[in-house]
Amino acid sequence: MKKLIKLVPMLALLLGLGVYTVNAKMKALQAEKVQTEEDWVLKNHDDDPTDASNYERYNGDISQACGGESEVCGIKAPEDGTTDMPDISPELLAEINAGSETERVFLQPLP
Repeated sequence: MKKLIKLVPMLALLLGLGVYTVNAKMKALQAEKVQTEEDWVLKNHDDDPTDASNYERYNGDISQACGGESEVCGIKAPEDGTTDMPDISPELLAEINAGSETERVFLQPLP
């Protein structure tokens, strides 16, 4: 019985440490999710819009720069963190391939 009583504080400490660790990991994951989405435009409108290397950062209002209804002109995506290119997630890739304007995909005007 005495051993059990001595074990209870140690178990409580381990439980508290586990909760703290999980909480810290959850906060780190949320911080990653909240990455700032930046504006990116295609360098050449004939380039493949699904290839991240075909984009360059844009520092203006992308909706006015593109503002069309033809083909992809620009996207909103976070930087991939290593190559100064957009991180094109599978969800964003599906939006690009759909060929319609969304909150993150902007089309160029008709020629």
